[in-house]
This record gives sequence, structure tokens and C-alpha cells, in this order.
Amino acid sequence: MPSDKKKIEIDSVFVQKIFSLADLIPPEEVTSIDLNRALTKIELKFNSMLASQNNVGAGTSDTTQSKLPENGKKVLVVDDMGIIAYQLDVIFKKMGFDVIVSQEIYDAIEKFRADKFDFAVIDLFIPTEKEGFILLDELKKMSIINRHDTKIIVMTASSKVENKEKCLRKGASFYIEKAQGWQKKIMESCLAAK
Repeated sequence: MPSDKKKIEIDSVFVQKIFSLADLIPPEEVTSIDLNRALTKIELKFNSMLASQNNVGAGTSDTTQSKLPENGKKVLVVDDMGIIAYQLDVIFKKMGFDVIVSQEIYDAIEKFRADKFDFAVIDLFIPTEKEGFILLDELKKMSIINRHDTKIIVMTASSKVENKEKCLRKGASFYIEKAQGWQKKIMESCLAAK
């Protein structure tokens, strides 16, 4: 059965994020074959991560199992890329968290205002770093006002040192680059935080 072909335009930031998640360098001219290859690689990585999480829950000798948080811990996941938001939603649920997902800055602020979260995992580029810093400021301010020590984890595809310094200065608990193993680093950060 032939597939329907559609022509779409995608911006360079989206292409960079997709290929970064797949640990690939984007070609000069991206074709549907290139995108399918990248998405397949992302899917394989995601399935591998889920399998390792299932093994932890199945009673392997991995010491991570004893550190899993109790049910009831809440995390707000904020990323404008649906695939990343979905991936983190599944991972956190496997870890026993209650998960609320948002793909937009103002929606995230409203959800944070309406509930108490133990963690907020936010993408710095949502869709630009300017909005990411605004979101970080708002979440930190609300956390202080409500006297609820929400740990804020900033994730980003950017490797700018000044962004890391700025996020930590503004109150982020962790700053994680979306490089190889970034999902595992987020899980370890949540498990390590008290």
C-alpha cells in the first residue's frame, strides 16, 4: 500500500533537536529517509530505556530499585516537542511519579500554580531561551511564595556555558544537556534529590 506523500516545511531548530536526540549529525539537505532514520534511532533508544526501567522494576540486582520514589511524587514536564514530552511522561510514570505535561509556557505556569510539584523538568528553548528563562523565573518565584521546594531541572540542546551558569544562578537545581544519556541523567537527578 503506497504511503501518502506530503510536503512540509520544518525549521532548522526542529531538525537540530531531532538529529541531536538520535545522536546524528543532520545532513545539509534533509529528506524523509533521513528523518525516518533519525526517528527510528530515537525509538530504539527510547525502547531500550524503557526495557532497562522494566528490568529495574522486575527485581533485578540493580541498586536503583530501592531508590525509586514513592507514588505521589509529582513532576511537571515542559517541552514543546511532543516526542520528548511523551518520552519523559512514560519514563517518570515507570518511576512511580504522577506526571503533568505541558508543551507551552503559559499553560505550564497555570499548571504549576494549580498544584504542588516535587520536580519541574523544563526545556530551556520553549520555543526560545528567552521564554525558557521567563518560565524558570516564574516557577522559582511561585515555588518560593508557596514555600514548596520544587527542584527545577533545566534540559537543553544548547552547550553554552553562560546558559548553564545563568540557569543555576536563577535557581535551577540541575542543568542537563540533551546529549548521550540525558534521560538517564534526569532520572538520576530526581532520585538523588531529597
